[in-house]
Amino acid sequence: MKHSKSKVNMKQRHSRRRFLGQVAAASVLGSGMGSMNGKLSLMGSALAAQGDYAALTDYKALVCVFLYGGSDSFNMFVPTDQDLYNNYAQSRGSLVVAKESLLGLGSETGIGFNPNLAKTHALFESGQLAVVGNVGNLIKQVDKADYLSQSNDVPADLFAHNHQQEQWLKGLSSLPSSLVGTGWGGRMADLLAEANDNTKLPPTFSLGGSNHWLPGNASTPISLNTNTGLNPIAHMNLSSGSLSAARANVLSQILSLPNDNVLEQQAALSSARSISSADEIISALGVTDTIQSPYNTSSKLAKQLRMVARLIASQQALGMQRQIFFVGMGGWDTHDNQSVRLNALMAELDESMSDFYASLQSLNMENAVTTFTASDFGRTLTVNGDGSDHGWGGHYMVMGGAVQGGQLYGQLPSFVIGSDDDTGDKGRVIPSLSINQFGASLGSWMGISDNDLASVFPDLANFGSDWKDNLALFT
Repeated sequence: MKHSKSKVNMKQRHSRRRFLGQVAAASVLGSGMGSMNGKLSLMGSALAAQGDYAALTDYKALVCVFLYGGSDSFNMFVPTDQDLYNNYAQSRGSLVVAKESLLGLGSETGIGFNPNLAKTHALFESGQLAVVGNVGNLIKQVDKADYLSQSNDVPADLFAHNHQQEQWLKGLSSLPSSLVGTGWGGRMADLLAEANDNTKLPPTFSLGGSNHWLPGNASTPISLNTNTGLNPIAHMNLSSGSLSAARANVLSQILSLPNDNVLEQQAALSSARSISSADEIISALGVTDTIQSPYNTSSKLAKQLRMVARLIASQQALGMQRQIFFVGMGGWDTHDNQSVRLNALMAELDESMSDFYASLQSLNMENAVTTFTASDFGRTLTVNGDGSDHGWGGHYMVMGGAVQGGQLYGQLPSFVIGSDDDTGDKGRVIPSLSINQFGASLGSWMGISDNDLASVFPDLANFGSDWKDNLALFT
């Protein structure tokens, strides 16, 4: 499925300035007036981008699987060192996962997988999946003393779902005003868009609804619906059938009527662009699903990932060399009945990610796609009734053929309540790796230059220059 561009095609490619000029006209007019200043601000920074992204000729895609609610990853990936496990067991109380049930006890990685993650563990064992330990929302590295003294270096609104989802997906807690409305996925897309032949469609697609990760300043994501049969964009494909064609013609005439009202002009342009985008995507997807690998049709996550695989399979028809996808899975706020609920959540996540990887293998695209998990925050080590409370640091997965899998990156906390790794409040673990470092590693694989990573992640400079060596996730 990978393909290279001819010299003629490279000569015909829009220059960065020409591309941004088109995007400026389309994006600024096609989005809320309140975001205009942010979009115009990024035009300047993108024009000064250090990477030559038009020269990228391979295909790569990045997929974020966001676990809404705060995943209890301390029971997904459990320490196997006996001393660490003893500390873990004492802190977790009734939530403890029996050591003998863990998968991978004989490995030297220091972690065992929950038995409900058998399929992702198999990918870990075969080298296509890695675990990144104790990642969290950080402005800069902080310790317990910083937290207790309420230092300004500690992110605001910790442990609150809405604020931490926003800060996680935007990638920073101290956003410059020009980036407030953008996520780090969208900021990468702003740069990578010029790698794509298709300048009409953005590189970003959401199968999980609106989110803070995908909006950019120069690119606006397309949101797709997996519950509308062959039409991924509900009610937008108006061209099939004689009656539908007639309605489409009338609507087109209405949208093209002259109007002096700026807001009505914007609404008309946005609607016309949505219809055009829908037609192009539906045409590229075709009328049948050619992916033959099985998947769980009752799982919302599996259906989202299935549509991602179809869009990846259509990347040539869509003219895409870089794509960025968002999918979401709810239910991870396990304050009660955690043992039962978490087991079911892990089983669905495990099956969906494994089936998605099998779909990519059937397309011969597994080396070109990296999938990672993320969540609001980790959870407390202590028990909250028969569940756990909102925490801070947590563990996440990175999956793909290009991943140097079978390893734990980062480090595990001590698991001792009241230790230096604990905020002193319910066993909330202080992260040792930042979202900036985690995201920058993924962005580097996508082809973002080191200089441009510093603009995508303005707080990255606070973590030194050795982050790349510490998170060498890719071959």
